[in-house]
Amino acid sequence: MTDITTTAPATGIEEGTLTFPGTPAVTDRRGAFAGELARAQAELADARAQIATRDQTIHQLRTEQITDGADARLLDFWDKAGRIADHADFCQEYDRLAEAMNGTPRNRDWEVEAEVTVTIRVNYSTSATTEDDADENARDGIDFDDVIAAYRDNGHEGFDVSIISTERV
Repeated sequence: MTDITTTAPATGIEEGTLTFPGTPAVTDRRGAFAGELARAQAELADARAQIATRDQTIHQLRTEQITDGADARLLDFWDKAGRIADHADFCQEYDRLAEAMNGTPRNRDWEVEAEVTVTIRVNYSTSATTEDDADENARDGIDFDDVIAAYRDNGHEGFDVSIISTERV
Protein backbone atom coordinates (compact mmCIF):
# COMPACT_ATOMS: atom_id res chain seq x y z
CA MET A 1 0.00 0.00 0.00
CA THR A 2 1.01 3.44 -0.71
CA ASP A 3 0.88 6.37 1.67
CA ILE A 4 -0.67 9.42 0.18
CA THR A 5 0.38 12.64 1.70
CA THR A 6 -1.12 15.89 0.65
CA THR A 7 0.02 19.26 1.58
CA ALA A 8 -2.32 22.15 1.54
CA PRO A 9 -1.21 25.33 0.05
CA ALA A 10 -0.49 28.15 2.59
CA THR A 11 -3.64 30.29 3.00
CA GLY A 12 -2.64 32.40 6.00
CA ILE A 13 -5.08 30.72 8.42
CA GLU A 14 -3.50 29.06 11.34
CA GLU A 15 -4.78 26.97 14.18
CA GLY A 16 -5.35 28.56 17.64
CA THR A 17 -7.81 30.78 19.52
CA LEU A 18 -9.91 33.06 17.49
CA THR A 19 -10.05 36.64 18.85
CA PHE A 20 -11.79 39.68 17.51
CA PRO A 21 -10.33 43.07 18.29
CA GLY A 22 -12.35 45.24 20.74
CA THR A 23 -14.56 42.51 22.23
CA PRO A 24 -14.52 41.79 25.99
CA ALA A 25 -13.61 38.41 27.30
CA VAL A 26 -16.58 36.20 28.08
CA THR A 27 -16.71 35.14 31.74
CA ASP A 28 -19.03 32.71 33.45
CA ARG A 29 -20.97 34.64 36.16
CA ARG A 30 -23.72 32.13 36.76
CA GLY A 31 -22.38 31.43 40.28
CA ALA A 32 -22.69 35.12 41.30
CA PHE A 33 -26.18 35.33 39.88
CA ALA A 34 -27.18 32.17 41.69
CA GLY A 35 -26.01 33.68 45.01
CA GLU A 36 -27.93 36.89 44.35
CA LEU A 37 -31.02 34.89 43.44
CA ALA A 38 -30.74 32.84 46.64
CA ARG A 39 -30.43 36.04 48.74
CA ALA A 40 -33.49 37.58 47.08
CA GLN A 41 -35.48 34.38 47.61
CA ALA A 42 -34.50 34.34 51.31
CA GLU A 43 -35.63 37.98 51.70
CA LEU A 44 -38.90 37.13 50.00
CA ALA A 45 -39.47 34.19 52.35
CA ASP A 46 -38.76 36.43 55.39
CA ALA A 47 -41.18 39.07 54.10
CA ARG A 48 -43.88 36.44 53.54
CA ALA A 49 -43.37 35.13 57.09
CA GLN A 50 -43.74 38.66 58.51
CA ILE A 51 -46.91 39.20 56.48
CA ALA A 52 -48.35 35.92 57.77
CA THR A 53 -47.56 36.90 61.37
CA ARG A 54 -49.15 40.33 60.93
CA ASP A 55 -52.22 38.83 59.26
CA GLN A 56 -52.61 36.45 62.20
CA THR A 57 -52.29 39.33 64.68
CA ILE A 58 -54.83 41.42 62.77
CA HIS A 59 -57.27 38.50 62.67
CA GLN A 60 -56.80 37.94 66.40
CA LEU A 61 -57.35 41.63 67.21
CA ARG A 62 -60.50 41.72 65.09
CA THR A 63 -62.09 38.57 66.49
CA GLU A 64 -60.76 38.18 70.05
CA GLN A 65 -63.24 39.04 72.78
CA ILE A 66 -62.40 42.14 74.82
CA THR A 67 -62.45 41.26 78.51
CA ASP A 68 -60.70 44.30 80.02
CA GLY A 69 -61.88 47.89 79.78
CA ALA A 70 -58.25 49.06 79.62
CA ASP A 71 -57.76 47.29 76.26
CA ALA A 72 -56.02 49.63 73.80
CA ARG A 73 -58.75 48.97 71.23
CA LEU A 74 -61.21 50.82 73.49
CA LEU A 75 -59.29 54.12 73.83
CA ASP A 76 -61.46 55.92 71.27
CA PHE A 77 -64.60 54.42 72.83
CA TRP A 78 -63.75 55.71 76.32
CA ASP A 79 -62.76 59.12 74.94
CA LYS A 80 -66.04 59.55 73.04
CA ALA A 81 -68.11 58.13 75.90
CA GLY A 82 -66.48 60.60 78.30
CA ARG A 83 -67.30 63.54 76.04
CA ILE A 84 -70.90 62.34 75.66
CA ALA A 85 -71.20 61.94 79.44
CA ASP A 86 -69.89 65.48 79.97
CA HIS A 87 -72.30 66.89 77.40
CA ALA A 88 -75.37 64.92 78.52
CA ASP A 89 -74.64 65.27 82.26
CA PHE A 90 -74.09 61.52 82.76
CA CYS A 91 -70.80 62.09 84.57
CA GLN A 92 -71.56 59.96 87.64
CA GLU A 93 -72.80 57.05 85.50
CA TYR A 94 -69.73 57.22 83.28
CA ASP A 95 -67.36 57.36 86.26
CA ARG A 96 -69.09 54.38 87.90
CA LEU A 97 -69.00 52.34 84.67
CA ALA A 98 -65.38 53.25 83.88
CA GLU A 99 -64.27 52.30 87.37
CA ALA A 100 -66.17 49.01 87.34
CA MET A 101 -64.81 47.99 83.91
CA ASN A 102 -61.24 49.27 84.37
CA GLY A 103 -61.89 51.96 81.76
CA THR A 104 -60.25 55.32 81.26
CA PRO A 105 -61.43 57.80 83.90
CA ARG A 106 -62.43 61.31 82.85
CA ASN A 107 -60.21 64.27 83.63
CA ARG A 108 -61.78 66.40 86.32
CA ASP A 109 -61.12 69.93 87.51
CA TRP A 110 -59.48 70.19 90.92
CA GLU A 111 -58.63 73.08 93.20
CA VAL A 112 -55.35 72.48 95.04
CA GLU A 113 -54.12 74.68 97.86
CA ALA A 114 -50.39 74.41 98.48
CA GLU A 115 -47.85 76.05 100.74
CA VAL A 116 -44.64 76.78 98.86
CA THR A 117 -41.40 77.53 100.67
CA VAL A 118 -38.82 79.15 98.39
CA THR A 119 -35.16 79.33 99.34
CA ILE A 120 -33.46 82.53 98.15
CA ARG A 121 -30.00 83.74 99.10
CA VAL A 122 -30.15 87.44 100.07
CA ASN A 123 -27.00 89.51 100.72
CA TYR A 124 -27.59 92.30 103.24
CA SER A 125 -25.05 94.95 104.22
CA THR A 126 -25.18 96.41 107.76
CA SER A 127 -22.95 98.01 110.40
CA ALA A 128 -22.69 96.33 113.79
CA THR A 129 -20.16 95.75 116.58
CA THR A 130 -20.59 91.96 116.78
CA GLU A 131 -21.62 89.12 114.53
CA ASP A 132 -24.78 88.55 116.54
CA ASP A 133 -25.76 92.22 116.19
CA ALA A 134 -25.15 92.03 112.41
CA ASP A 135 -27.36 88.91 112.21
CA GLU A 136 -30.10 90.66 114.20
CA ASN A 137 -29.89 93.76 111.98
CA ALA A 138 -30.24 91.55 108.89
CA ARG A 139 -33.28 89.70 110.32
CA ASP A 140 -34.95 93.01 111.13
CA GLY A 141 -33.81 94.84 107.99
CA ILE A 142 -34.54 92.38 105.19
CA ASP A 143 -37.97 93.13 103.76
CA PHE A 144 -40.09 91.80 100.92
CA ASP A 145 -38.52 94.18 98.39
CA ASP A 146 -35.02 92.86 99.27
CA VAL A 147 -36.25 89.29 98.72
CA ILE A 148 -37.83 90.16 95.35
CA ALA A 149 -34.67 91.98 94.23
CA ALA A 150 -32.49 89.03 95.27
CA TYR A 151 -34.80 86.63 93.40
CA ARG A 152 -34.57 88.77 90.24
CA ASP A 153 -30.78 89.01 90.53
CA ASN A 154 -29.90 85.45 91.57
CA GLY A 155 -32.96 83.25 91.03
CA HIS A 156 -33.84 80.67 93.65
CA GLU A 157 -31.89 77.77 95.09
CA GLY A 158 -34.86 75.48 95.59
CA PHE A 159 -38.38 75.23 96.88
CA ASP A 160 -40.56 72.84 98.83
CA VAL A 161 -44.25 72.27 98.16
CA SER A 162 -46.63 71.06 100.86
CA ILE A 163 -50.19 70.26 99.82
CA ILE A 164 -52.71 71.63 102.28
CA SER A 165 -55.98 70.55 100.64
CA THR A 166 -57.43 69.25 97.38
CA GLU A 167 -61.05 69.58 96.39
CA ARG A 168 -62.89 68.59 93.25
CA VAL A 169 -64.51 71.58 91.56
